[in-house]
Amino acid sequence: MPSWFSKVFKETDLGTPARAGTEAPREEVSLNDYEDEEEFMELRRVVQALVVVDEEETSGWSADVRIKAKYDPVEDKYTLLVDRPVLEGLSFWCPDPETAYAQSPLAAAIFELGGVRSVLIHEMTLTVTRDGVDRQPWEAVAKAMGNQIRAHLKSGMPVVKPEWQDSVPSEAEIRDRLQAVIDEELNPGIASHSGVIILNRVKGNTAFITMGGGCQGCAASSVTLRGGVEQLFRGAVPELGAILDETDHLAGTNPYFRELPAGMGG
Repeated sequence: MPSWFSKVFKETDLGTPARAGTEAPREEVSLNDYEDEEEFMELRRVVQALVVVDEEETSGWSADVRIKAKYDPVEDKYTLLVDRPVLEGLSFWCPDPETAYAQSPLAAAIFELGGVRSVLIHEMTLTVTRDGVDRQPWEAVAKAMGNQIRAHLKSGMPVVKPEWQDSVPSEAEIRDRLQAVIDEELNPGIASHSGVIILNRVKGNTAFITMGGGCQGCAASSVTLRGGVEQLFRGAVPELGAILDETDHLAGTNPYFRELPAGMGG
């Protein structure tokens, strides 16, 4: 098992299927496990950051695929961290079962579990948003998803179909299309409350942005990201994968909304 995996994402360790009569102990994450607070906070934001793996470690992947899971009850989504790359160099966004069956055998297997709204495959993580209907205990759902991921990785089948990978535009083309959306649609629209969206970089087909001005620290920033930025970005680049917000929202000094108005959210 890679050395970094034991310290990252210690919410629930799905590990490998346990033998009868055994139960893996729960691990608790603590600031004492890390050298300083900055390192601790960075690892806790694992969903927003790439996991860097030493090349020497990649040569020693074990036959057992270990998976850790975290549940976000606010957005009703699961993030599963795998101890090895799932999709290297690219990320895959799947908003519906039809897209999954056409382009990604792994996403299709997740949708077949039922109650799934969307699947995002990025580097070593899968983020699965639920449809809000199925209310099974989250640990049971995460375990079922972990079993599907483990079985798929062991099968040798592709995570996404080669023809989809071949259709992804170059980083430069993606960057140009997204910048045009920012300049022509997003920033003029949020300028009224001093907001600004900055495209930091594109890696593969993953976009990294910063929300500044009135958007930094704004309680409605997640609504802006989901309802505005993501919708327009994906309209301009259908092959776009993850859209990661690198904003330090805690440092915002003039948020447009310090708290969400009644009825605004979701």
